Amino acid sequence: MKAKLRVGILLNNYFIHAWEYKIVEEIINSDFAEIKLLIKNESGNTQLLKIKKKLGFRVLRLHERIDKILFKNKSDYYERKNISDLLKNVPEIIIKPVEEGTRNIFKADDLTVIKRHKLDIIINFGFALLNGEILKIPKYGIWSYLQGDNRIINAVSTGYWEIVDKNPITSSVLEILEEDPGKGTNIFCSHESTYVYSVNVNRNKLFWRASLFIPRIMNGIYLYGDSYLKMLIHKFNKDERVNAIGTFSAPAFIPALRNLIIYFGVTIRQICKKVLYSDSFNWMLLFEINNVENVLSNSFGRFKKLQSSKDKFWADPFILARNGKFYIFVEEFIYRTNKGHISVIELDGSGNLLGSEIIINRPYHLSYPFIFEINATYYMIPETSQNKTIELYKCREFPDKWEFFGNLMENICAVDTTLLFHNRKWWIFTSIDDTDNISGGSTELFLYFSDDLFSDDWKSHPNNPLVSDIRTARPAGRIFIRDNKIYRPSQDCSVRYGKGFNLNEITVLTETEYEEELLIKVEPSWDNKLKGTHTFNFDKNFTIIDAYSYRRRI
Repeated sequence: MKAKLRVGILLNNYFIHAWEYKIVEEIINSDFAEIKLLIKNESGNTQLLKIKKKLGFRVLRLHERIDKILFKNKSDYYERKNISDLLKNVPEIIIKPVEEGTRNIFKADDLTVIKRHKLDIIINFGFALLNGEILKIPKYGIWSYLQGDNRIINAVSTGYWEIVDKNPITSSVLEILEEDPGKGTNIFCSHESTYVYSVNVNRNKLFWRASLFIPRIMNGIYLYGDSYLKMLIHKFNKDERVNAIGTFSAPAFIPALRNLIIYFGVTIRQICKKVLYSDSFNWMLLFEINNVENVLSNSFGRFKKLQSSKDKFWADPFILARNGKFYIFVEEFIYRTNKGHISVIELDGSGNLLGSEIIINRPYHLSYPFIFEINATYYMIPETSQNKTIELYKCREFPDKWEFFGNLMENICAVDTTLLFHNRKWWIFTSIDDTDNISGGSTELFLYFSDDLFSDDWKSHPNNPLVSDIRTARPAGRIFIRDNKIYRPSQDCSVRYGKGFNLNEITVLTETEYEEELLIKVEPSWDNKLKGTHTFNFDKNFTIIDAYSYRRRI
């Protein structure tokens, strides 16, 4: 049996935030790590205390209180929880580090005690900037979150400046601390869509996502050893989007007051928008019968529109060209029931609509009808995340007779599952939500593989999640191969769901490695009435996408 990782925790007091409590709880209940030492700071975080005395900080706190009244979180990251009961059997030392400017230096006697515990990792849940020999004691370093002001963990400005500066992305980094406080070694990064109307909602998404990082990485080191950590360092230190993340301080009094006034204006506009427009988007299909050789550089502005009746919409199109006709498999969403099912739309060879028919309907929502063929038989994997399954259906009679074949996976909140057969293996690409729907299912891409499609023996790729970025993670259509290159369509859900789609080239795909490169980004700039697009598919000489406009409530 492998030895568990030995973990130490740095904190200022026993009351920590709910997202941090979740991390500690998961480590304690795991089979890959155990907490061996609690290191408590007698002085507290003096840098944070200084910030709290500033007038700008007080205005920011007023902003947050008003924000919390207007936007109540489902699970509040900020809730304080007492960690004492969780760690009652863990040895504890109380120290008072020496402050040198903004840095904390540990005394020699304290370092001697900490060394005796032979820690693999120390997690920083409260100390300000650390320097000196303490950084060298744990085998895998001291892990700290980079979110906002000067790497203070519960940073006062996290998720605030992104809204003020209208940045569509709010990012979080987990790093190994280095002697130079500006040059930590990144070991994970996630990019969330900024929730522009609320600081607290924005932070809630960010911190609950961040709570996933540490347990995942510890488990990876436990399973795969030092090579796993080296892979993460290589991956997250070459990404310019990670290295571009800045640090921010609390606002000064006048800017903070101005931002609060602007915030009220934005909130009022959002309320007016909610009154005028329905939450259900008005999706439509756009297609072209074209030369397939130009599929990577289509001019979508010339595509023909195909729209349903006003009581529903069509989205997530997958196309099959067969016997001189075109069959489009779609999510058909009924506004009245607020639920989708799978339908097939039939077009003639010139693209004229012949009819549509419901083919799969369940008590739960269905969408994204990923269709594929094996030995002249068609199969489909629709999205069934509401049922917490990845379901497989078999076609009995094309195109409208389908039967349930079995579950590929169960107890999983996966969306837009996309299958690829490559190098004699089946690969499942899917977006999974591990935040209990706090952040949503568009931020992280996971990969599983198996020798047998019809077995339930799917192995998780060691690099999971392959992507933790709202801009490129979620699948957006069938993965295809052209000129010996593999292309993966993906969604860009930054700012809003369905903003655009991308084409990424998969450059490395093995059981142990994965890399992809973003090539093309598509947004519906050709029509100012369209607000987004999120699916791309083609078959033979037929290319299809979807797009949406706002649907007026009045």
